[in-house]
Amino acid sequence: MPALVALFLAPALPVPAQVVVEAGMASHCAEAAATELGVMMNDVLTLPVERSGGTYHVYGQYPDSGSDLTLFECQYDSGRSFLGISLQGHQGHHGDAVGGVPRAAQRACTDMMGRAVTIEQVSALRPGFHEIIMKESDGPRRVACTVADDGTLEDWVEMN
Repeated sequence: MPALVALFLAPALPVPAQVVVEAGMASHCAEAAATELGVMMNDVLTLPVERSGGTYHVYGQYPDSGSDLTLFECQYDSGRSFLGISLQGHQGHHGDAVGGVPRAAQRACTDMMGRAVTIEQVSALRPGFHEIIMKESDGPRRVACTVADDGTLEDWVEMN
């Protein structure tokens, strides 16, 4: 039993940075950007990997065309470990805490829509649940999505 106690009291080991093969960096960066922005991965555009001064860079943008762009850059060190992503021009309409909604909840609704959306309204329904009203960015479709903070969809209503 003392061995078990010692195991639980031992300090946590640091988690190593994620190593990404060079051929997969553009895809990895697109996934990181989509997660950060709360959009679908197919909605972001990445350029080929660039190597500069011993580090790797992947540049990209969201949306993949048009105005009101969010530019991003993913960085990897010389060992191909992911260092992080930086955003420029992000307007906050897809990121976390829109109207106090956790990113997992917001992402569940926007992913279910399947297209780029504009969030029109967010309402807290009861602790742990929100209603998100969103509209297709390039179409007439409007939806009211009721979602739990953990991303579990509770209700989906197409609005006319």
